[in-house]
Amino acid sequence: MKRVYASLPLSGPAAVPGRDVLLGAQLALESRSAETELVALDGYALDREERALANARQAGEDPACLAYIGDFHSSQVQAVAPLLGEAELLQIAPVATFVGLGGRTLVRLMPSDSAGATAIASWLRATGVRSMLVVHDHDSDYGEPVGAMCAEAAGEEGLEVEKRPVWDDPPAREDLGSAEAVVYAGVGDAGIGMFWDRLHELDPDLWLVGTDGIAIPQLALDIHPQTAERLRLFVPQRGPFAFYGYEAMALALDVIREIGHDRAAVIAAARATHNRESVLGRYSLDEEGLTSTKAYGRMAVVSHQLVWELDAI
Repeated sequence: MKRVYASLPLSGPAAVPGRDVLLGAQLALESRSAETELVALDGYALDREERALANARQAGEDPACLAYIGDFHSSQVQAVAPLLGEAELLQIAPVATFVGLGGRTLVRLMPSDSAGATAIASWLRATGVRSMLVVHDHDSDYGEPVGAMCAEAAGEEGLEVEKRPVWDDPPAREDLGSAEAVVYAGVGDAGIGMFWDRLHELDPDLWLVGTDGIAIPQLALDIHPQTAERLRLFVPQRGPFAFYGYEAMALALDVIREIGHDRAAVIAAARATHNRESVLGRYSLDEEGLTSTKAYGRMAVVSHQLVWELDAI
């Protein structure tokens, strides 16, 4: 028997997208192989990195395991990559985007956060924006580096850029300077809707742009409809999470069918992927195992729901 392990959040706050990824993997397995077993492990815990390490250790110690799909969060992927490298086990991260991820057995199916920064800057320039303010939260693993990427990408597009941490108090008009857009890099809390409404109140002509950390249904429910008209959210996925689970499993099964029970050869074949046709479109992998796809999804809020802007799909 050949096995593929999946470590994804099946409970906790990320259970819905985690289960969507797993569903996609199950559908790929049903359509492609009757000789491979999927072992699904819950990646949620209060200490999610420790849980991911336990899951990866179980997979690595199973001689029938030839691929590991996971984990969901970039911090977990980063934690388990060395362990899976030592075990010579192919790791396919379906949705992790942190630019600093790496590992000699790692494959990533979503573009990194740097591609998102480029997509934001390109869209703002095409929209006619000439100056922007980048606001970031205090997370050294996400908000700060992604904010820096957004500022750098905007500068490369010829935009005037200022960057600052998020306000402790509600922003005032003078805080915006000459900015025609505000880009927020970070994750949202219970007050994120009020944050955007306040910015729109200060300047109704501002474009309001957020990274994927705030692309959550609660934001769509909280913000005022007029604010929503000026808000855009940039996300690395360009379709349902299940598509990424499907392709993670499909890639693993195709390589396993070709190679067999040789873990090292499975890794080499997967990371040599070139011009692969998939449900995610055609893609290749670079020398770091990162997808060549740079296209990003863009979402808007309509009738208090997150919806795709179809020209970005």
